[in-house]
Amino acid sequence: MNPLITPDVAVAFGLVLSRVIGVFLGFPLINTALIPLNIRVMLVVAFSFFFMSIFDIRISVDNFSLIAYLLLILRELLIGFFLGLIANIFIAAFSYAAELISYFMGFTIVNVFDPTFGQISVLDRFFILMFYLLFFVTGAYQMVIGGLVMSFKIFPVGQIYFNPDIFRYIFYKSPYIFYMAFKIAFPFVLILFIINVTLALINRLIPQINVFIVGLPLQIFVGLASLAVGASLIVYFSISVINSFAESFIKGIGTIGR
Repeated sequence: MNPLITPDVAVAFGLVLSRVIGVFLGFPLINTALIPLNIRVMLVVAFSFFFMSIFDIRISVDNFSLIAYLLLILRELLIGFFLGLIANIFIAAFSYAAELISYFMGFTIVNVFDPTFGQISVLDRFFILMFYLLFFVTGAYQMVIGGLVMSFKIFPVGQIYFNPDIFRYIFYKSPYIFYMAFKIAFPFVLILFIINVTLALINRLIPQINVFIVGLPLQIFVGLASLAVGASLIVYFSISVINSFAESFIKGIGTIGR
């Protein structure tokens, strides 16, 4: 009678599991308290069995030593974490866009402690949750799952080689945080900047008016009104950012596989 789990299958499963764990550690949505720990563990195991069954991965235990196996596990963790880090860059763009708008609205002191995201502003949490919503509505999650499947074809499990160009790719994509954040926040920052300039001119021309008392409520009102009116504009730019994220995710996988 053949055993259900052979040493070759167990070794291969450990490597596949390491790559999936790396993705889950790097992807902010899965690595938060929004999803309970038992659900995350079940997802990791389920995805690992899924990839094992698709590609029928088998690795002979006679081919390498324990040190080589530990190096392979480290490689798989780095590959998975790199794939999750690409998503983290684009989520950080939404977070920074919220920080820009909060700064001009005077919301920088209105921070809340969220056990899911830490110390963030109210708008920060709203923009992050909006990214997650659009991430599933636009079907970008299918690109992530498909890219993860494609990663097992491009760089198979069991090879010690690791392409150092992935670090260059991360450094190349990091400035996109500021570019995309400014792209999302620009219309609202421009409106609030004009309000600030107007209040500054009023303070110089009519010093009898207490601009601080009038200005802070006005900035908050104009900021919330502009966000309400321009909600469709936020969604439009956010979808373009998420589409760019899907393209960068696939390109990142190709970078590792060179």
